[in-house]
Amino acid sequence: MKVDDIRKILVVGTGFMGQKIALQCARFGFEVVAYDPVSKSLENARVRIPAFAAELVAQQKMTPEASEAALSRIRSTSRPEDGADADLLSESVIEDPDLKAKVFAQFNQVCQPKTIFTTNTSTLLPSMYAEATGRPAQFAALHFYGVFDHQLVDVMPHPGSSPEVV
Repeated sequence: MKVDDIRKILVVGTGFMGQKIALQCARFGFEVVAYDPVSKSLENARVRIPAFAAELVAQQKMTPEASEAALSRIRSTSRPEDGADADLLSESVIEDPDLKAKVFAQFNQVCQPKTIFTTNTSTLLPSMYAEATGRPAQFAALHFYGVFDHQLVDVMPHPGSSPEVV
């Protein structure tokens, strides 16, 4: 898969970082599925993501039209299968390697074989749970910094990440 083949992103975890990652991806034209199994988290995301977009408009970092277009590209769900056709999965759950491993194992069963899996971890090594993804060659950390301020993302492979994924 080439970068230009990535069109749809599944964001797993709709806490603060997941919300911002979902909006940032939608800002740049990607279709986004924001997944969380917790209804309250999804409800929060449905309120906070438009609020983040409104802040960007107020700061003149995005036009009202761009905000509306970005928001139209995001849908939220509590059904894992709604993200089955994603090209890239961006995981943002709590910093617990066992939980991350369970989440990736679950989505390995749901997503297409082509789907690249990434983690937004800031404290864990991707190699700690790469095997649990079921697709270690298609796995790396994709860590977002100051999501709206810097538009900076680190790609951090583990020893088994394929060069094509990186």
